[in-house]
Amino acid sequence: MSLNKCLLGLCLAVLSLLSGCQREVELDLPGYESKLVVEGTIENGSPAVVMLSKSIPYFSEISFATLTSDVLVNGSQARVFVTAETGESEELKWTLSPDAPYYVAFMGKDVIGREQTRYTLTVEYDGKTYTAETYIPKTFDLDSIGFSQSPDMADTMATIRVLLNDPAGEENFYAFFCKVSCPKVHDRLWVAGLPVAFDDIAFSGQSINYEVTRSGYPYLMGGMLSEEDQRNFRRVTFRPGDTVYVKHTQVDYSTYQYLLSAGSEAAYGSSPFTNPLPAFTNFNSDEVLGHWSGFAAKTDTLVWWCDNYWELFGE
Repeated sequence: MSLNKCLLGLCLAVLSLLSGCQREVELDLPGYESKLVVEGTIENGSPAVVMLSKSIPYFSEISFATLTSDVLVNGSQARVFVTAETGESEELKWTLSPDAPYYVAFMGKDVIGREQTRYTLTVEYDGKTYTAETYIPKTFDLDSIGFSQSPDMADTMATIRVLLNDPAGEENFYAFFCKVSCPKVHDRLWVAGLPVAFDDIAFSGQSINYEVTRSGYPYLMGGMLSEEDQRNFRRVTFRPGDTVYVKHTQVDYSTYQYLLSAGSEAAYGSSPFTNPLPAFTNFNSDEVLGHWSGFAAKTDTLVWWCDNYWELFGE
């Protein structure tokens, strides 16, 4: 008998043995439990904005019908209140808002955010009451801000470089956001920088030279754009023709923790080959996801003038 025939016979015997060892395995997966998701912010000089939704299974298909019927929580399903430590309080109204990702949110009007003030958010939903507290710290000024261009990409690409002096003897937490406006891009929502947030542990009481880039447009919103629009919105740098609004903020420790965890989820959790990462929450119940965040914010505007925009980037 030839060697090839011997090998063939051995392979058939192994396959036969393996097939005889197969058995069906039934997995009893736990049922999915939807949770309330709260995304609330209050900023100095502005009222509260709160979006309520319900979590859905990780691999669910997202559509406009799903968002309106199964995800978003409206004003007939919940009540939302904000109270300042100084005594002012109001019930937020569910209404159209250009500041909300899906154009509707619970909006405040009378309680305006102030620096160095605490605010409590109360949400009544499905017969239960949930609360969270946030603090708006002090605003700060940048020592300098401007476009930073590397020699090999100076004509078409840049980041933003800022210089800030960190106060000595304080524990500070920073976050930067930006909006771009140009003929091909107009950010309706603030886009987070990279990293999403950082502390001053490595430079307390010193000056820091910090580079601001875009972290990319939110994953779900990006999926609603055309291929060309996605390329424009997802770019992390800035280019000629851009007007860039840079919002520099200081936050409390709880908001810093949330921004770090939410930023990691956005960067790593959207892959089907990774597990969703838990985001930090400051609510009083493990039945709630999300966060109530306060921001001490100031905004600067940069303009990169360009005479030949359409020659550079096409129609």
